Amino acid sequence: MGLPVRGYCRNGTSSVQQTGTDSTNELTVMKYSIYGGAGWGNNLIYLGSTISGDHPYYSALLTLGLKNGLNISTTASHLSKTYPYVAFYSLSARYAHTVNSWFDYSTDISGFATPRSLQESLFSNFALLNLTTGFDWKLLYTKLTFSDMYSHGNGMYLQIINSHYFETSRFFKGKAFLSFDPDVNLLFGRLVKVESNTGISTLGNAPLFVQFKKKHNTTTTTYTYSYVFGMMQTEFSLPVTLNFTNFILAAEPSYILPAYSNTDYPSQKGFSVTMSAYFRIL
Repeated sequence: MGLPVRGYCRNGTSSVQQTGTDSTNELTVMKYSIYGGAGWGNNLIYLGSTISGDHPYYSALLTLGLKNGLNISTTASHLSKTYPYVAFYSLSARYAHTVNSWFDYSTDISGFATPRSLQESLFSNFALLNLTTGFDWKLLYTKLTFSDMYSHGNGMYLQIINSHYFETSRFFKGKAFLSFDPDVNLLFGRLVKVESNTGISTLGNAPLFVQFKKKHNTTTTTYTYSYVFGMMQTEFSLPVTLNFTNFILAAEPSYILPAYSNTDYPSQKGFSVTMSAYFRIL
């Protein structure tokens, strides 16, 4: 879903697109195919920051798959008790290529926008570029994703994701199966370092999508700010997908463990969950 239901909190590869790279999955993105989708999540988190303002969200997706491996997606998302009805929307393009049995790569670019009336409470418009390489070690599948953010909080980010995909045997007369893709995601990126004239130094999460707010100096304490590159968080996820020939139903519980605790510049932490459905239109 732009940053798709699974990708909303991680890497920009949607469930539909991801299954398209697996030769065992019948729901492969074919030439000139069109997919629709809908999803829900209790919080939309990406690169350590919330896009939905820590609120549940509902999204609708439309994806066009072209024969050359290019996918173009558009997404509209709603937040409960928020006006206007469409709180934010996105447009993204992704190209993926499998080189051989153990190496693949992809690149995607996305743009996200929200109405001016919500930019202070949610986020300012931004663009995101992802470059991803994948390595299949048989026991583990490793993805390295380099992200470049263009917004109030510009910065480079690195995700190291280790996963292990497996699936059940077919049922419903061979038309369906369950797949699992548990993973551990290490996120590295821009942290804010706050130092005071009293000798206290702290690290915290540098907000991505909103204007960075500095602490006010007092008559006795002054603060200086700088940015450093370091580990931000570890995320543990267990995506579970029910696959049919032309339909996918997915759920993904995850837990985020931040590397630092800072009450002034807090990181996202704790459990989150997303649910989504995709269906082939053409």
